[in-house]
Parts: sequence; structure tokens; C-alpha cells
Amino acid sequence: MDIIHKILINHVSGENEGKLPPVVGVKFVLSGGKIHLTPDEVHNKTIPIEMFEDKGTVIIQTELPSECQDDFFIAYQDGKLQLNAGTNREYSAVIPVAGIDPSQTQTHLKNGVLEIICYKKLEQAVQ
Repeated sequence: MDIIHKILINHVSGENEGKLPPVVGVKFVLSGGKIHLTPDEVHNKTIPIEMFEDKGTVIIQTELPSECQDDFFIAYQDGKLQLNAGTNREYSAVIPVAGIDPSQTQTHLKNGVLEIICYKKLEQAVQ
């Protein structure tokens, strides 16, 4: 993440003026993670996700496993979005997305691909 931060700072500060094209958005591909597991949930699997970010939104996309495409749970706490899927919540991902307004979050599920659209808080979007 440090290298990405450095690249973005160089673009914003203008140090690369004319040398590189402008950064329009950023895409992160994360492997997911586990949260709130009990000892009998050790068999849990992470959900690979793709994350796109621009001035006002963070968009998270993942292809849910076929056996749990209609059974998922999303929660937001302490700057992290938690995604669990499956009958026993055996698939999980924890995504750091600080600065969003959780009340504005939208989800769309189409052909097994879950898209979560998070809108940044107004003061975060302006920066």
C-alpha cells in the first residue's frame, strides 16, 4: 500500500506533471479475510474481491460461490466492511473502507457477481 500511496501523492502534488497520465481511479485486488470465527468455523474460506475507488465512491466486486449466491451478509464496523456468504457463513472477506457512509451503501447481485457500492462521506469525497 505504501507504493500506491507514493504514486498517488506524486500525481496529486504534480511532481509527475506531463510524464504520466492522470490517475482517474484506483483498483485493489484483495484476498479477503476472516473475522468473528468460532473454533468450529476453522474450515472457512476467503472470498477474493476487487475494489475500485474514485473521488466519491468505493466499488467492491466479487463472484460469490455458486452454492451461496443468494445467501450473503454485509456489515460495516470500525472502517471495515465484513462480507459473509453461505448457509453457515463459511465464506468471508474483511475489506478496509474507512470514510464511507454506510447508510448509503448499495448492493447488486447479477449472474453470481456481487457488487457493493459505498459512497464516501461528503468531506472524504471532496479531498
